[in-house]
Amino acid sequence: MFLKKHGAYVIAFVATIIRYYDYSLFGLSAGLLSKNFMPNAEGDDQILVFFALFGLSMAVRPLGAVVFGKIGDKFGRITSVKIAMVSAAIATGLIAILPSFEMVGWLATLLLFVCRMLFLLSLAGEIDAIRIYISEKIHKSRRNFATGVISFSSQVGVLLASVMYYFAVSFEELEWLWRFNFLLGAILGFGIILARGALQENEIFLKKKKAAGTEVNASIFKIINENRVKFFVSSVIHGLLGGIYHFLIMFLGVFVANVANIESQKEAMFDNMGIIALYSVACLASGFVADKVNILVQAGVAITLSIICMAAMVGFLNVGIFSQYLHYALGGLAPFYVIPSLIKTQSMFKMMIRMRMFSISHSVGSLVLSSTTPFMCMLIWKHSESISMVFSYFLVQLLVLFAALSFTVKKHGEDLFEV
Repeated sequence: MFLKKHGAYVIAFVATIIRYYDYSLFGLSAGLLSKNFMPNAEGDDQILVFFALFGLSMAVRPLGAVVFGKIGDKFGRITSVKIAMVSAAIATGLIAILPSFEMVGWLATLLLFVCRMLFLLSLAGEIDAIRIYISEKIHKSRRNFATGVISFSSQVGVLLASVMYYFAVSFEELEWLWRFNFLLGAILGFGIILARGALQENEIFLKKKKAAGTEVNASIFKIINENRVKFFVSSVIHGLLGGIYHFLIMFLGVFVANVANIESQKEAMFDNMGIIALYSVACLASGFVADKVNILVQAGVAITLSIICMAAMVGFLNVGIFSQYLHYALGGLAPFYVIPSLIKTQSMFKMMIRMRMFSISHSVGSLVLSSTTPFMCMLIWKHSESISMVFSYFLVQLLVLFAALSFTVKKHGEDLFEV
C-alpha cells in the first residue's frame, strides 16, 4: 500500500542515491584515478592534471541541460529521467573496464574523459529533473523538507561512494578494487531502471502541457533572453553552491592528505565519511527549518558561523594542525544555506520553462564556478603555498552566495510554483 501510494517518491530518492554515488566516486577517487589514467608526474602535478580534467569534462553539461531540459519541459520530467538513467549507467560501467595509462598511454586519459562527459551529459536529465519533479509534486508547506530529503539521498550516495573508496585505499594491493566500485554503480543503475514504471508524471504538469502556449516550443536563446537576470543569478547561486560543496567534500580531504601532508590518506577519508553523514542529516534539519523561517535569516546565520569556523581552521592549519571538528562544523552548516537556495532558484521560473532554466543555469554555474573550484584551489596553492590564500577563495564564494541569494529574494521574491 505504501509503495503504491508513495512509490514515485521512493524510486526518485533511490535513483538519487545511485546517481550521486556514481558522480562523487569519480571525484573521491582522484588519487587512484590519477595514478591509473594520468601521465607519470610528481604527486601534486598529477592531481592538478586530474582536477583539470575534472573541470574540463563539465563543458558538456550545458549541452546536456539544453537537450534534457527541452525533453523535460515538452514531454515530461519522467521521460527525461528514464532516458538519462540508461546513459549514466552505461558511462559508469565503461569506466570500470577502461585500460590504464600504462597500457595505452594518452588514449586511456581520453577514454576516461569521454566516459565522464557522457555521464555528465545525462546528469541534468536525471538529477535536475528529479529535483523539479519532487518540488512540483509536493505541497509548498513541505517543499523545502522534500528538497532536504532529496539532498539527504544524494549524500547517502556520496557516503556510499566514500565508504567504497575507503576500502579501495585500504586494500590498494587489490588493483582491481577501484574498478569494482564503478562496476557496482553501473549494476545499481541498471537495477533502478527496471523499477522506472513507478515514476508517474505529475498531473499538474500534464494539465499545463495540454494547455501550453508558445513557451514550451520557444528557443532556448529566447527564453534565456526574456529571463536573463534570473538566469544569471540562478547560474551564480548554483555555481557557488557546487563550488562550496566541492571544496568541503571533494577537495579539502585530498588537500590535507595528499598535498599539505597534515593527515594520512586513510584518516582524511574516514573524516570525510563522517562529514558526509553529518551533511546528510543536516539536509533534513535544514529543509524542516526552511519551511518555517525566513530563508535569508537561516542562510545568513549559517554563512556567518561558517566564516568563523573557517577563520579558526586557517589558524590551526598555519601551524600544521588540521581540526577535524571544524571541518565537521563547516559540513554540517552548509545545508542550512544550500537547501533554501535550491528551492528559491526553482521558484523563479514558470513550470513550462522551469526544467530548462533550472538545469541550464545549474550546468553553466557548475562549468564556471563549481567544477573549477578544486583546480583553482590547487593552482592558488601551487603559486602561493599559502593555506590562507586557498581558504580565501572559499570565503569569497560564501560572501558572493549570500549577496546573490539576498538579491534574488528581494528582486524576484514571487513564488511561481503551482502547488
